[in-house]
Amino acid sequence: MPSRTDIVADVLRRPVLRRQVLAHEMREHLVQGLDPRSTQTRWTATVPQLAEAIVTALREADREEKDTPADTNARHKGTTFTARADASTGHALILQAAGPDFVGTCECGRRIGRTPQTKPVDALVGLWERHTSSTSSDEAWAEAVASLPLSIPNGAS
Repeated sequence: MPSRTDIVADVLRRPVLRRQVLAHEMREHLVQGLDPRSTQTRWTATVPQLAEAIVTALREADREEKDTPADTNARHKGTTFTARADASTGHALILQAAGPDFVGTCECGRRIGRTPQTKPVDALVGLWERHTSSTSSDEAWAEAVASLPLSIPNGAS
């Protein structure tokens, strides 16, 4: 984004005048833009015309700045990204923009973590993969324990 000084300098190099100089204004102060290294006049304007051109350029720059997010992270505001491992597992990584960070949660409700939006989300993906693989191994472990034969206490017949 150009600075306000750059905008004013640009207007002074190439003003966009909204109207022509009127005859009665020729008695007022005039400003002329000369071609570099010559005496050829590029443009002539009254002080109010030039001031109007500068104000218009600054307002347009302010309007563009308001339309553009203040930082690159703002483009993710309110955005949700979802990555699903398998539709049948009930696990999906959900990334939501929260201020300058992404917050990762699993579809099952478990909070995965937080990472700055300026960094890759690989760490959150790794934690989520660990969560989904540990869930399936926990289920496998529970299934294995359930399949064991019931033990008979010592001394029981």
